[in-house]
Amino acid sequence: MKLVFLSFGALASAASLATTTRYYDGQEGACGCGTSSGADAWQLGISDNVYTAAGSQALFDTSGSSWCGAGCGTCYNLTSTGSSACDGCGTGGVAGDSIIVMVTNLCPYNGNQQWCPQPGSTNEYGYGYHFDINAESEVFGDNVVVQFEQVTCPGQATTDWETCLCYDQTSTDTTSASLASATSASPQGESESSTTSTEPTVTAPNSAAETTVVVTSATPTSTPSSCTGDATPSDTSASTGSTQTLYGQCGGANWTGATACESGSTCKVQNPYYSQCVSSSD
Repeated sequence: MKLVFLSFGALASAASLATTTRYYDGQEGACGCGTSSGADAWQLGISDNVYTAAGSQALFDTSGSSWCGAGCGTCYNLTSTGSSACDGCGTGGVAGDSIIVMVTNLCPYNGNQQWCPQPGSTNEYGYGYHFDINAESEVFGDNVVVQFEQVTCPGQATTDWETCLCYDQTSTDTTSASLASATSASPQGESESSTTSTEPTVTAPNSAAETTVVVTSATPTSTPSSCTGDATPSDTSASTGSTQTLYGQCGGANWTGATACESGSTCKVQNPYYSQCVSSSD
């Protein structure tokens, strides 16, 4: 299947692999969809089998932008491999099932190292890309690894994207990492598998509302980390005795990092596999 080339750099013609997780925080997101009061209703599901997601940094903006990234409003077709990224990372899903997601948020590396890698690197499971799907309940398996390809956004998704603050104001990203080269190698010689991740909320510059990102951003319903991204980090989180920053992961099954949140925030359980530091005023 030949990829449709959009403004966010040239992508490989063959599908690439990525991990996935699920999150929901009800916040605006790093692409400015919604208001300071919260996310727009369509962000929980644009239409049948069309959703929004927080993308790891390489999908959001390879130049490092955390607001109005070049990848905002870009759509991808995700096809399930049927497997999760590791034992204990989720139950996977039905191989061959597909959905479309539109990137409306960032899953930053900081606080989400387990799932959301830096551009050109991989997460703890050996994958260079991560999608943190915005949903209150399971819609596409449990932290399933997927093949993904950039596609033209369906009509309703395009219409919804035009209501976002970042529409027509996204960063110009001319250094997009090649999806083919970044995802060709499978972790430890095995086929890449998916895992859940959460997008940390990102605060928009000069008044933009906090945006959530995968792992983060909020973490997926099952695997403990949210979008973390970057080359497999030797240490994906702070030590247990340290304090986690706002929107960072602070608990969940198999979590070994910080469980205490910085002043002004509290650790909130998102699902059995992921807890996140959120503002105490929320």
